[in-house]
Amino acid sequence: MATDKIPLFYDDREHAETILYELSLHEDLSLIKKRLKLGDYQLNDWLIERKTLPDLVQSLCDGRLFAQVARLAQSPNHTALLIEGCTQDIAGYQIRREALIGALCSISINFYIPILRSLSQTETPKILYFCATQLNRRENELTLTGRKPKRKKNQQLFILQSLPEVGPKLASRLLYHFKNIEAVFTAPEEALIRVEGIGKEKARKIREALTG
Repeated sequence: MATDKIPLFYDDREHAETILYELSLHEDLSLIKKRLKLGDYQLNDWLIERKTLPDLVQSLCDGRLFAQVARLAQSPNHTALLIEGCTQDIAGYQIRREALIGALCSISINFYIPILRSLSQTETPKILYFCATQLNRRENELTLTGRKPKRKKNQQLFILQSLPEVGPKLASRLLYHFKNIEAVFTAPEEALIRVEGIGKEKARKIREALTG
């Protein structure tokens, strides 16, 4: 008896031919091109953002990484970050190993975004296929048992409390003032000090934590 194929959506701006070709070899997958607002791949209610290790390091160095991660964290979908590459790929970058480890820990712990690791574009399709089959199996099991867990609400206030000297009340004021955490993460010091409870020194510490 023929079984339904597992739909795997990929963003139409994703130009990783090797990955897409390898995925197309799986007869139980159905690759569907689609414009995704977030992420590069979508499996059920999961979005997966693929970043090469050099891209990750570059976005960390120029301060874009946590704004990008904040957008993922605010998605109504579950989200994961797939990092592709090895340490040799970033040998020419002037970045301390501790800074990179700290960023990855923050993404996992503060933003609740799991990190998947791939050595290359050859390994990435294998990881995506494993994710597709396991999510599909889980979805079938949940449908049969009728026990489907609800998606937790975005942990915006908790994420904001990971910033230096930001407690629950200040996190609430930040969120009320800026409307979303991406705006907080990209706000310059002069914008931060307009929020009650944030002076110049605290604003400086927040910006250093986000870009240092």
